[in-house]
Amino acid sequence: MSLSVQIVTPAAVAWQGTVDEVQAPGLNGEFGALEGHALLLSATRAGVVTLHQKGGLTRFLVGRGFAEVSSSSVTLLVDLCEPHSAVDKAAAAKALADATNRLTAAAPDSVEWLEAQAAVELATARIDA
Repeated sequence: MSLSVQIVTPAAVAWQGTVDEVQAPGLNGEFGALEGHALLLSATRAGVVTLHQKGGLTRFLVGRGFAEVSSSSVTLLVDLCEPHSAVDKAAAAKALADATNRLTAAAPDSVEWLEAQAAVELATARIDA
């Protein structure tokens, strides 16, 4: 049993291949997909995508986006994708502090607040990775 997976960013296809299972950060919580999964379209949040293959696990940190799941494939359209091993937790902690400061200084109905909220989410995902 296998799924064809593509992780696509605005710049390029970040990863593609065949896996046994995918775990992804859905907007309302983590979800998993195996071959034969029902059709699904979901918004995703920043977090870790885990790809289960016979040889082990591959993990990527991804930004916000969308997931399209069918019985034989998963496509993640995300704003960024980087290898889990490349995450710099010290830089993420600094980015979280900066984003939190911007969030508290911005008006809740402003574009700056939305951008700061997204930055907090991404920095938190990097720290949790």
